[in-house]
Amino acid sequence: MIDRRFEDTRAHLERADGALRRGEHDHARACAVAAAQLAAEAGDAQGQAEALLRIARVDTFVSRLRSAHRAAHRAVNLFEQAGDAAGEARSLVIYSYVASCLRRNELAVTSAIMAAALAQTQGDARLLASAHNARAIALIANGDFDRSADALDEAVDHAARCGEAATFPSRLNRCYGEIVRASIERHLYSHPADGTLLEQALQACRRLVQDVHIARLDNDAEPTPGALLAFTECIAAAWRGDIAQADSQAMRVAACAARHARTSWLHAIAMWAQSEVARSRGDLQAAVASMRAMIDVALSVEHEQLARTGRMLASDVLDAQGRSREALAELRALARRDIEIRRESLEHHDRVAQRQLELRHRSQQLRELEVESRRLEQWSLEDPLTALPNRRQLEQCIAAALARAARRGPAIALLDVDRFKEINDRHSHAVGDRVLQSLAALLRAHLRQGDLPARMAGDEFVIVFANADLQSARLACERLRGAVRRFAWHELATGIEVDISVGLAEATPQDTIDTLLARADEDMYRMKSRPTR
Repeated sequence: MIDRRFEDTRAHLERADGALRRGEHDHARACAVAAAQLAAEAGDAQGQAEALLRIARVDTFVSRLRSAHRAAHRAVNLFEQAGDAAGEARSLVIYSYVASCLRRNELAVTSAIMAAALAQTQGDARLLASAHNARAIALIANGDFDRSADALDEAVDHAARCGEAATFPSRLNRCYGEIVRASIERHLYSHPADGTLLEQALQACRRLVQDVHIARLDNDAEPTPGALLAFTECIAAAWRGDIAQADSQAMRVAACAARHARTSWLHAIAMWAQSEVARSRGDLQAAVASMRAMIDVALSVEHEQLARTGRMLASDVLDAQGRSREALAELRALARRDIEIRRESLEHHDRVAQRQLELRHRSQQLRELEVESRRLEQWSLEDPLTALPNRRQLEQCIAAALARAARRGPAIALLDVDRFKEINDRHSHAVGDRVLQSLAALLRAHLRQGDLPARMAGDEFVIVFANADLQSARLACERLRGAVRRFAWHELATGIEVDISVGLAEATPQDTIDTLLARADEDMYRMKSRPTR
């Protein structure tokens, strides 16, 4: 019977997806949380992972980045346990992006690389584009702009397989990367920002907007693409000295940010745009005010990367005003936060390492249990004295052979040691045990590969012949009897002699295990009753 909670989990997930599309983030999160709880109660790891992935998405949209980081990390682990590579890759994409925002740069890069590798195994072009986008954003945050550009080229190549419009996010990220690159170079070398590469990247975005229908730019539920394009146009215009155009685009960024019900990282972007407009006008005091507002907003929404950029830009403008002490204070604040973030990152790595050690220990325990289980299974199917298959395994083998047989079944031989009780009484049970062990060795040595020798009980043994008729089985048994008679039994005990009696039977379609063994037993006793052995 299907657990109703599985169906309810999927229903909540569908409602969460619908709410996300409509921009109803609080409702989407509530549905995802309900789905996660139901899935956890039902032991549904896959459903729980899907719910956590949606929680991470919502928390990313509304700038609860640390919560998104935790949810995405848990989703990655659950998808990995479930063996869902596509789900793991989707979670790693979000995990990498959030890690970039939190300035856990090494974690962001490695997570994006893992996402790309997993996406490659799925052959999903859209997922591959997302993974390379995440890698590019992580590299931008790490200041590795050339490799970021290469990653975005790969993202564009994969996205193009889904249609030209699908390449827009990657091209927009290329613009953002060029803004960050030029801003850092301006900070490091104190020369005007060079917008040449930004203009080139922006041209590709403009062409897409003009020539391809990109509906998301006009989507009130998700204003991010429109805001980022307006931000890019604003910065490009400010750097080429077109103040009116820059001011117009800055207002568009602010309008897009205002569509969010709560403060988000887009509000920090809007402050950045206003600061660049003021700076291009020469109003450095207004530029500093906007930069400090950007820092406050970025910190309030946990976007460490934007806060860092804000401090860097503020120190530049303050220095240009001759306010060196305040500029130095911004750089010191930046250095202190760098130390705190490295500590947080190391603590996170410690937790991850501890988790990996726990998983490794658990895996080792599982391997040991598997080995022990196989050992116990072997013991349950093996005779401890002779190491031959025991009666249980013998019956399984005969049952399988009878089930496979069409018109003629397997031939079997039943044999025992003649006057075995006398051997035990005269030479001891220990010698009797060695006789049985030696006989088992002879069986293994003189039978063909595929034939099964087994110990029934006491001194009784059975051979199941693979693909042999009764005549072939009889010849094999005669060779075995000859080997038994030639064996140096005297080495076990002085004066000991050992011979065996053998009964044969060939299965018919009507046979059961019991009837087949009974006929072989009758044949063996007919052999014993003959006057000459």
